[in-house]
Amino acid sequence: MDKIEIVPEQPHSEEIADFAVLDLAQKDEGLLLGWMYRYFDNAEIPWEPLYQKTELADLWKKGPILIDLRHSPAFREALIERYQTEYLGILISAPDVALATMADHLRSIIIVQRDGKPSIFRFYDPRALGALFEVLAPSQHRQMLGASRKWAWHHHQQWWQFASSQQSDSSNPPRALSITREQIAQIDDARSHRFALFMAQTYSDYIPSEDAQGFAVNEVTAARSAGLSTHVDFERWIRMAIKVEGPLMESDHWQQLAGSSERSPLQILSQLECEQGR
Repeated sequence: MDKIEIVPEQPHSEEIADFAVLDLAQKDEGLLLGWMYRYFDNAEIPWEPLYQKTELADLWKKGPILIDLRHSPAFREALIERYQTEYLGILISAPDVALATMADHLRSIIIVQRDGKPSIFRFYDPRALGALFEVLAPSQHRQMLGASRKWAWHHHQQWWQFASSQQSDSSNPPRALSITREQIAQIDDARSHRFALFMAQTYSDYIPSEDAQGFAVNEVTAARSAGLSTHVDFERWIRMAIKVEGPLMESDHWQQLAGSSERSPLQILSQLECEQGR
């Protein structure tokens, strides 16, 4: 059975972190590599750029790299600590897999087919990985994981892991991963839903409803229908709904501003924040 679950403890052990994918694009060029090089005096840290051997090879310093963590426990723990505060990548459990083998596998999914067109696939972004696993089919799960046992990532203040009940046959040649337009839309929906549940947990003591999850989900849905798209704006919307003690768009404050001007929903939200801040 394929399953996403919360990791109860910080994953320091080799059971979770044999490899890491580190996204160099998340910092100015060279900063993450320079930080990693500081650990080279104490241990060998083998790694490979995942853009290498692809049409993106010239951009490897702005792309993901795969790091073998089995030779440096100190670096592994330092990296895990950074993953808890920065969206830098993911951890992979694959104790019996060589670095070159894992790198070749991940390169096979760097470029995916989106409705028949090639597209860069940032599968190592922890902000979207949980939603991605939710909407992909089991066969796609196996194609992503390859010979690895688990993937782990930190998001919404928790560690998560994904494991598939079946591993792909590493003897078969890799093939391009294909994702449909419908699945891409479902990923956005799943990300919003997961964020709403996180907001329900974060503001559970303040949400004016016995069903905190339902309240948060409904407000995020309303915010999206109004044209908002970022998690920052979703949280602003929920905080304002808490202040008006009910659905934001149904409140007298919202209706008054919406009926007396041509403000956009985002402008109305900003105006309400200004008024509530007085």
